[in-house]
Amino acid sequence: MMRLIKIYTGILLWLFAGNLLADQKIPFELPRSEVISIPDRKNDRVYEIHIQLPAKYQEDKKYPVVYMTDSPYTFPIVTGAARYPVNNERMRDVMFVGISWQTGYSPAASRRRDYTPTVDALWANDPAAEADKHLEFIRNEVIPYIDTRFSTEITNRTYVGNSLGGLFGFYILLNNPYLFKNYVIGSPSVWWGEKHILAAEAKTKLPADLAVNIFIAVGADEIPGRDSPKNDMVGQAREMFDRLKARDLKNSKFEMRVIEHANHATAFPVTSAQGLWWLFNNDTGDKRGVANPAP
Repeated sequence: MMRLIKIYTGILLWLFAGNLLADQKIPFELPRSEVISIPDRKNDRVYEIHIQLPAKYQEDKKYPVVYMTDSPYTFPIVTGAARYPVNNERMRDVMFVGISWQTGYSPAASRRRDYTPTVDALWANDPAAEADKHLEFIRNEVIPYIDTRFSTEITNRTYVGNSLGGLFGFYILLNNPYLFKNYVIGSPSVWWGEKHILAAEAKTKLPADLAVNIFIAVGADEIPGRDSPKNDMVGQAREMFDRLKARDLKNSKFEMRVIEHANHATAFPVTSAQGLWWLFNNDTGDKRGVANPAP
C-alpha cells in the first residue's frame, strides 16, 4: 500500500511540476543578440537598437555590418534568412544591427517622419520629411557606436530597408553615397510625395568612383488591381533601378528581381534572403560583399 501511495504521489508531483513549467511564459530570444538604446541627442529622441553578433565572433577579425530600419519587423526576418547559409559556410559571417522606431512614439508615425524626404498629400497633417535628421542620427550616433564597440569592416556596410525604409535607402544613396557599400531595397515607396525621389535622383550627381552594390526587389502583385489601389510599385522600382544602372558608375553592380506571387505584405522575406545571398554568398557574392579601400 505504501508503495502505491509513493507512486501516486510521484505522479501527482510530476504532473504539478509539468503544469508549473507550462504556465511559465519564457520569451523566445534570438541567439547572440542584445538590445540597447541610443539617444538621438540633437532631436531629443531615443531609439532601440538590436544587435546580433556572428556565431564565431572574434575581436581580431573584421566583420561586415548589415544595418536595417523597421527593426521589430525586419530584424528577425533578416537574421533568420542568413542563419542557414552562414551555418553551412555558404555565406559570409556578418553582424546585424537593427534600428527600431522612436521609443514611446507611434511606430507608424515614427517611420513616416524618419524615412521620408518630403511630405505626402495623404499624410499632410502628420510629421514627415525628416529623413535628413534620421540619416544624421545613424551616421553620427549609431554607426560610430557600433564601430567603436565591435570589430567591423568600416568600408563594408550594408543597408536593408523595406517600403518606406526602401525609400529611405534611396535617400541615403543620393545624399551620403559613401556611407554604405551595399543596399538591399525591398518594395520601395517611390510614390511618396508625388515620386519626389525620382526628381531628386535626376538632380543628383553621384561620384564617378562610387563602388556600390544595389539589390532591388518587389512583389509581382504590387500593381494596381492586385495589391496597390493606384501605385505601380513594380514599374516605379524598375524606373529607379534603370536610372541608377544607366549612370556611368563602372565600379558599381545592380540587380533587380520581381518576386512572383508576392504582394507588399509578403515580398520582404524573399527580398532579404535573396539580397543577402547576392551580396555575401561564397560562390559569387564574395566579389561584391568585400570591403572597399578606405576613402
